[in-house]
Amino acid sequence: MEVNEFIQRYTSGENDFSGVMLAGVDLVGADLIGIILQDSNLSRANFTFAYLSRANLSRANLMESNFSGANLNQASLDGANLHRSEFHGAILQKADMRSVQMSLANLLDANLMEVDFRSADLSNANLKGACLRGSNMRQEKRGKPTNLKGANLDKADLKNVDLQGADLTRASLVGANLADVNLRNANLTGADLTQANLKGASLTDIKLEGAKLIGANLSNVKMERGNLTDADLTMANLESATMPDAKLVRTNLIQANLNFARLNRVDLSRANLYGAIMRNASLMDVFFARTNLTSADLSDSNLIGADLSSANITGVNFNGSIMPDGQVYHK
Repeated sequence: MEVNEFIQRYTSGENDFSGVMLAGVDLVGADLIGIILQDSNLSRANFTFAYLSRANLSRANLMESNFSGANLNQASLDGANLHRSEFHGAILQKADMRSVQMSLANLLDANLMEVDFRSADLSNANLKGACLRGSNMRQEKRGKPTNLKGANLDKADLKNVDLQGADLTRASLVGANLADVNLRNANLTGADLTQANLKGASLTDIKLEGAKLIGANLSNVKMERGNLTDADLTMANLESATMPDAKLVRTNLIQANLNFARLNRVDLSRANLYGAIMRNASLMDVFFARTNLTSADLSDSNLIGADLSSANITGVNFNGSIMPDGQVYHK
């Protein structure tokens, strides 16, 4: 179909163009509100600044298409192929993006509030500065996890996002807002969360092996059974974090804030806690095998049952702490 015929038919009232072949079509600024283009071939199409709110683009081939500045509020794009597509500054609030193929897509500064991204492939996509508040990336039972491997989410706003079971392996989340996010059973192996805000996040059973969390805010997080082996949490804020049974083997916690943290039964073998602040922390049954606690402040902490036999405790402040044998330490 030629583009002129398409526009003429649409403006005359026709709305359903399912299966149409319009590869490479130029529809810059076009008013296509509510149009039906499901199962269509629109690869390399130009929809810059187009109006596509409530449009149906389900299962369409939109590979390398351009939606910069376009309005796709409440649009249906489930199952669409958007590989290498361009969405810089686009508005997709409440859009249905389930199972979309968006690898290497550019979503820089896009409005993605309340978007349904379940089972979507966003591997190596650019989501820098995007607003994803309230979006759904949750892995459903027997469903595929949302794929964010290698994605750029630097300074993205992910407050309250459901990322349960999502794959964020090697993703970059530098300075991202992840407050109150659900990352239960998510995979962030090798991810970069430097200066990220994870205050109040749910991180139960999370995988953070080798991740960078330098200066990150993890206050009040729930991280039962989290795996942070070889992670770097230098100067991270873990105040009042709940982390029972977590694995922090060889984890770097230099000058980290662990005041009032609950670390019962945590494995801190070979971890570096030089200068860490752990006042009033619950450290019952913690495994400190060859742990570096040099100059750490553990005052008023509870260390009942902890193994400190091979730890470096040079210069540690234990004043007021309940020691492994149940005795209170006084200078």
